[in-house]
Amino acid sequence: MKENIRRNSMNEGIKARKPILIAGVVILTICLCFIFPFEYNRTNYITDLKFTFLSLTVAMFTLMFGLMGKHFYKGLLFLICSALFSFIVWFFLYPAGWLSPVVAVWGGIPSGVIAGLLFLLLNFEFIKDENRYRLFFKRLISYLVILGIVSFLFDKGGDWIFDISEYLKSRK
Repeated sequence: MKENIRRNSMNEGIKARKPILIAGVVILTICLCFIFPFEYNRTNYITDLKFTFLSLTVAMFTLMFGLMGKHFYKGLLFLICSALFSFIVWFFLYPAGWLSPVVAVWGGIPSGVIAGLLFLLLNFEFIKDENRYRLFFKRLISYLVILGIVSFLFDKGGDWIFDISEYLKSRK
């Protein structure tokens, strides 16, 4: 009975924030379909994609607010903690050297943010759930697996856009 009432109230909360979710999806679609291809043709470095990153950030915050509602700040705090945790893990697990702090900043922080976003996307009720301690270990393991996969892809992935575009050029 309690579970049914809680599920209905969550559905009503999602319905009330439906326009915000639609706006976030529209911003994300515009970013990925129009802004990114336009900027990609004019740039040589990833740091030149200013409008792409800006619109992705706006879409991310809009979708986070649409999914989490009044728990939006808890989600931001979770992302910050995820970035800090990933930074610490990269700092201590990456081979020691004079570039170790730089690698931890350039690899650890973005992988922590992306892992946190993927975790919240797959489990966005985590922040709102009142019985979060019951599923804590299951969620912790899932977060650590996501962080491990994202960190591995950041470390060993390379420049995927360049590799894919070179592959497509060679096929023509």
